[in-house]
Amino acid sequence: MSARIPKSNPAMKLILLFTASFSWAFQQQVVPPKYQYRDPVTSDLLLCDQCPPGTAVKQHCTADKPTECEACPERHFAENWHWGDTCQYCTSVCKERQLVKQNCNSTHDQLCECAPGFHLVVEFCITHSTCPPGHGVTALGTPVSDTVCKHCPAGHFSSSSSSTEPCQPHRNCSDLGLKTLRWGTSTSDSLCGLGCSHHPTVCHTDVTLCEEAVFQSLSSLGLSSVPLERLLESLPGRRVDHKSLERLKKACSPQQQVLQLLRLWREQNKDQDKLYGIIQGVNHCERKVSRCNGLKNLTLDDLMMVTNTLPGVKIRPEDVRTVVSTCPPRQYILQLLHLWKTVNYDLDLVKGLSHSLKEMRRQGAPRYLVRGLKKISRIIGTTSAHKMYEKMFINMLQDESCFKVHKPLNE
Repeated sequence: MSARIPKSNPAMKLILLFTASFSWAFQQQVVPPKYQYRDPVTSDLLLCDQCPPGTAVKQHCTADKPTECEACPERHFAENWHWGDTCQYCTSVCKERQLVKQNCNSTHDQLCECAPGFHLVVEFCITHSTCPPGHGVTALGTPVSDTVCKHCPAGHFSSSSSSTEPCQPHRNCSDLGLKTLRWGTSTSDSLCGLGCSHHPTVCHTDVTLCEEAVFQSLSSLGLSSVPLERLLESLPGRRVDHKSLERLKKACSPQQQVLQLLRLWREQNKDQDKLYGIIQGVNHCERKVSRCNGLKNLTLDDLMMVTNTLPGVKIRPEDVRTVVSTCPPRQYILQLLHLWKTVNYDLDLVKGLSHSLKEMRRQGAPRYLVRGLKKISRIIGTTSAHKMYEKMFINMLQDESCFKVHKPLNE
């Protein structure tokens, strides 16, 4: 006798209907698929149950008995229902540049996938593509897909080829309390400075080429290994304020920190009599450089030749044209070298000029241009301020008390 459902309870109707549907679906899933088999004794055509995954037929069904199945032997598998009396043999090894993703079991073959750094194309594992400079990775490559690259959006850059690195945001110089010396591009970061270097759109007279060359020569003393605070305490004259020191530490590499600290110190003490010899030595060098007569009538083509022969990061052509439009001719070469030093602060100025001279001779540059650059290189490379600075710092480094680490009192 079947149960009767009250008409006044539609929710109960839905529950019972859903339960009946689920039960029917479940029964449908567990009903084995059939295969036809002719009994060799009676010649009757029978419908036998297939064997489930992980097994094979041990004995076909008869009119009285169902199909008998047995488990697949070791290193064999059956992935689907079937009526065969054997299982498939597992794949023994993966292909070149592939690794085992899943070991073989009774229901699945061994699965292989491309090793890290490779992806599958047809049947071969191919190296993931690298995104060129100016483009960043938006989706990493996987064993089945290649790297996805996209051009860096405004305010971002990528300076090298990579298959993993996304575009990075440009450094915000103003957040660091610094001035922007060069705006970032899609392939380079913004260049920040402490304000002692000027923007190329304004021609300035204090190009400090000698100063930069002197400070560069001090790198052999290993000053970058000395804590910046101790170096600050040991410099004679007026001290640089700690706020400027903290800005400098955030923005510069260790070697650049020393150069910028000395530059700030020089500016702070330019009127000190006892430091006159050191500071005026640099000033005298720069006056001699500015009076090089052979470089007063240079053309834009001359400046572009110098630009293209200097090593390291190249000055942008638009910056060279800005120099020509804003500076007097006698300052063209000084401003150009200053721009080069701004973007190549880790390169030696004298060595850069030597490289440029070799290239210009090879290219048949005008004699007046070669002679003028040679003279500047000689003046900068032989300034007496080198020895004055070196003597001061060597004495400081030899005085162990300047850099001695004080132990706690309880030791």
